[in-house]
Amino acid sequence: MLRLPNLALVFLSQWVPYWLVLRPALLEAGAVPVLNPDRFGWIAAGTMVTALAGYIINDYYDAAIDAVNKPERAYVGPVLAPGMVLFVYTVLVVVVFGTAIVIDSILPLPHNHWPLWVFPAVSFALFLYAWHLKCTPLIGNLLVAFLCGIVPLILLLPEERPLWLAAFQQPERIAEAYTQVWTYALFAFSTNLFREQIKDLEDAPGDAACQCHTLPALRGVRYAKIPTAFTGVLLLVLIGLLLHFWQSREASAYQWWAGLLLLLLPAAAATVLVARGSSQRHFAWASSMVKLLMLAGLFLLLPIELFLRWIT
Repeated sequence: MLRLPNLALVFLSQWVPYWLVLRPALLEAGAVPVLNPDRFGWIAAGTMVTALAGYIINDYYDAAIDAVNKPERAYVGPVLAPGMVLFVYTVLVVVVFGTAIVIDSILPLPHNHWPLWVFPAVSFALFLYAWHLKCTPLIGNLLVAFLCGIVPLILLLPEERPLWLAAFQQPERIAEAYTQVWTYALFAFSTNLFREQIKDLEDAPGDAACQCHTLPALRGVRYAKIPTAFTGVLLLVLIGLLLHFWQSREASAYQWWAGLLLLLLPAAAATVLVARGSSQRHFAWASSMVKLLMLAGLFLLLPIELFLRWIT
């Protein structure tokens, strides 16, 4: 239920773009970053607790579906009473709201009090997804992908004023940092959209049995594979453009080959598994390929010189 690997990805989706991209750009431009380790830690903790609450309320509403699709991993009911799960979710939501208040109070003035609306809004969106939107064709997939896409962008909010001031000193360096952070956001959106569609294919038997109207449950797996494979092809195009960009910028051979092996090939394998697969096992393999792609992308999207500087 805790989905610790997913929470680790959420944390890295903020830690890597901020500490290895955004903050170095601010320091090079002579700006003073707003976030220190403590402030960043509060924001990252708030983000992860928000995600955890979303996982738990999703398990609460998916109890009947999980009993069909993954009976060996169904915890709501066999292991934990539904009322206890709902209580834990409520406690986590209270923690999210409290964390938002703390973050707002420790950020230096002036600021636009963004924590007081960002974290509650995301929590509400995750509740809507679990309660209703998950069982709709594509809308739930797009919502989850959008929420994953904004995870790296949240760190732009507290640094809004330093970024604005730094842009006067080194506009090209700040524009490059903005581009890199938005690249992370696009990567998170596209990979999570693909994975959510694959999960719908994988969960089709339970969704159909429980009247959850995802696209595979409504129109059949064979029909739903078409838009899922199309998303995979679009992801392949984006990765191909990234590799071409690296080549045009004369990136190192290491980065290009790593991108080919750890980004392009897993995306291609997942797309082929979706297009040619016919069982839950095939779709589970495709989902694992996308997870590998997500993890590799966190570090390969960095300029190679930044990555080497960090590991040394």
